[in-house]
Amino acid sequence: MTDQLTIAWEYLTGCCVSTDVASRQRAEWPPHPARVFMALAAAWFETDRDEAERAALQWLETLGDPILGFPRAECVFSRNVVDFYVPVNDKAEPAKALLQTVAGLTRDRQPRTFPTTWVGDAICCARWRVFGAVPQHFAALRSLCSKVTRIGHSSSLVRMWVADEAPSCDVSAECWEPTDAIGDLHLRRISPGFFELLKDLYGEDVRLQYEHLSAAIESLESERKRVSGKGGKAKKTEMDREISLIVAERDNIRLRSPLRPTIGLWCGYRRVEVPMPQVAHSHFDSDLLILTQHDGMRLPLEASLQVSQTLRRQVMAKCGVRPVPEWISGHSPDGKPSGRDDGHLALMPLPFVGHQHADGHLLGFALVFPRSVERRERARCLGPLLLDGQGGWKLIHLTLGRLGEWRLGKRDWSEPRIGLKPETWTANPDGATTWASVTPVVLDRFPKSDRLAERQAWREEVAGIVRQACVRIGLPEPVEIDLDTTSWHRGVPRAIEKRRRLRDGMPGGSTADAPVGDGFPAFSAKGSSAPRPQIHVWLRFGRPVVGPLLIGAGRYFGYGLFKPLECAEEGGRS
Repeated sequence: MTDQLTIAWEYLTGCCVSTDVASRQRAEWPPHPARVFMALAAAWFETDRDEAERAALQWLETLGDPILGFPRAECVFSRNVVDFYVPVNDKAEPAKALLQTVAGLTRDRQPRTFPTTWVGDAICCARWRVFGAVPQHFAALRSLCSKVTRIGHSSSLVRMWVADEAPSCDVSAECWEPTDAIGDLHLRRISPGFFELLKDLYGEDVRLQYEHLSAAIESLESERKRVSGKGGKAKKTEMDREISLIVAERDNIRLRSPLRPTIGLWCGYRRVEVPMPQVAHSHFDSDLLILTQHDGMRLPLEASLQVSQTLRRQVMAKCGVRPVPEWISGHSPDGKPSGRDDGHLALMPLPFVGHQHADGHLLGFALVFPRSVERRERARCLGPLLLDGQGGWKLIHLTLGRLGEWRLGKRDWSEPRIGLKPETWTANPDGATTWASVTPVVLDRFPKSDRLAERQAWREEVAGIVRQACVRIGLPEPVEIDLDTTSWHRGVPRAIEKRRRLRDGMPGGSTADAPVGDGFPAFSAKGSSAPRPQIHVWLRFGRPVVGPLLIGAGRYFGYGLFKPLECAEEGGRS
């Protein structure tokens, strides 16, 4: 009978704090199987030393090298290692450092490092093949895992459990299996007799003997105090002799500090190549032309429509080809809306969102091209706008009415801000399955159901409109959809329309006199007097999708912009 044992854990603070055995200036990642076993053994030593749990640990060390599951390398990063000067707790002696709490007492400080790896909320696991499952060992390991509080440093807090099923190795995880050949990873391994080795290094038997004798001495001394009456003196003398013998026996025991384990057995690991599902692409090219803000006011995300409209007018006015091509203008030569299957040029805002300190302000804009337009054609049309004729890049001046002026320039290749990196918005090349809107999706049509009276019917109808919007840009239908007025990304304003409707007839209208910061501008189709409904959307696809994702009626002006929920398992809220 073949079964499997899976021990899984997650880092409660999102950080793994452990030192590489080869260098105290490096963090150990991934955690070695031996370190995980030592965490289990430490939980046994620090609790009631249950015999069933001890037997389970000794059985576990005979199972061989496990298969390991960890988050992908893109989801993990090591923090810079710095020295911290920490007071020495076990001795107080003359030193330069004064204790603030005790003015006359000094205590030396020594440098310490805390190498840390950011892991997030990803689940890690170790999986063993078991031939002939032993139910009592499984039960004991479940109990022992519930007692584990850390793996590595005391600040590296974890929750550990025996998983009924192994976490799958999907697009957000990696699987590693042991190999006899030279692997990509070399990790310290668990071997038979490891538990007894840890006991010897800890000095478990000697400590237990010392504790047993100390308890016997304490019991006799307590009993001696209660002796009284006739014959009490003789009995006390006898007890004193017995206590002195036990004290002498205890004094002969040499206690030592626990020794740090040194593990000489290592095992090579190789990555299990998980067949990646076919990646889907939209009609938009993932090769974005990113423009960063150089001068001007710090604008909120709600002002993106005004900026995109002004930028569009600049692109149209300075296009190097006349008449303006259909893939830029969105209109055929006779002035009718474009009939291109792959759409036309879109202008995409790049805000600071998705970070714990994000406030949604605009960092720049991106020009998003249809995939069918060749790069030579793009350069021919946009050269006069972007190039100065001497091999350099020009700044684009935008006049934004009451919002002042903006200047945009091509992104420098060394730009460190994540919001200005193309892969932040495209998830290129592997794609992502889960996306959430940053600017609200403007619905292509008005729902027939009443939002308040027929809430469930309205949600189903809007979900159908969103599915059609995904298919319209060349994507597969999403397998899950959720709707809300609040985005799933931090720093994103709610999808609440401004009270003042935009006034001219072009898509989106003119926002020259519209206030910003109090909601996204209402988006109206040409010739329509009523603004389209807009809402934030969460999508999950059945296979990875490469962006950019821009869907809905306002997609060419930056509405319906999505950002991947990278390495997250965030579900819908409904």
